[in-house]
Amino acid sequence: MLEVIIILCLAGALFLLLKHYPDAKMLKFPISKESLSQFIGKFKFKGKNISREIAEEIARDQDGVISPKELEDAAVSFDEDPELARILVQADRLHSEGDLRGAEDKAVEAISKNKKCAKAYALIGNIASSRGQFSEAEEAYRAALKCNPDFAEAYFGLGTIELREENHTEATELLVKSVALDKNHPDWYALLGKAYMEIRQYAKAAKAFKRATSMDMDNKEYRDLASEAEEKQKSHTVFTRSKPN
Repeated sequence: MLEVIIILCLAGALFLLLKHYPDAKMLKFPISKESLSQFIGKFKFKGKNISREIAEEIARDQDGVISPKELEDAAVSFDEDPELARILVQADRLHSEGDLRGAEDKAVEAISKNKKCAKAYALIGNIASSRGQFSEAEEAYRAALKCNPDFAEAYFGLGTIELREENHTEATELLVKSVALDKNHPDWYALLGKAYMEIRQYAKAAKAFKRATSMDMDNKEYRDLASEAEEKQKSHTVFTRSKPN
């Protein structure tokens, strides 16, 4: 009885194999190791192709899709205008992907919808900075601040330019303002830490780097900079105390 059940199971398995994988009909019985390996290879290759096709189809469907959360977060800052928010999210994404022309077109489109859109001007500033056009970038950031005097990204952009031009005190003031208005960017705190290092305010630098590290625990650069700032703070403290009166 057991032998009959085993035979029926093997027959069923063979039927399903031939139905779903027609290449199996080419196998000659008894099956040689070489033939079996070739068949398994085709099966694996087919599986990989299917997996790749599925992944490509998913990626195709997701191209240009903005998640409801992205749209909701963006709309909060842009007078709850979903269409304007969508344009700005697309512009930001294009800029992060390196498509400066596409990002610029979207930013200009946003300004055509709302001439007082600070985010759009700040985006134009970011794009100009990416192109090395720092005068144009500064002009765009200042335009953003005219639209919204509390727009953090514009202060950060201006601070970045001032730091690049080695105007360290001005850079520090602008970067302090940016993180006071928006505390959600570890890279902003890291740049503030670097500005503090330049003006030898090592305790504040260490604090800024630690804040950046707490927000991005895997970033080794931030951890190293925090340690460096702390070491310089200790050395600077010892040196100050040892100076003769």
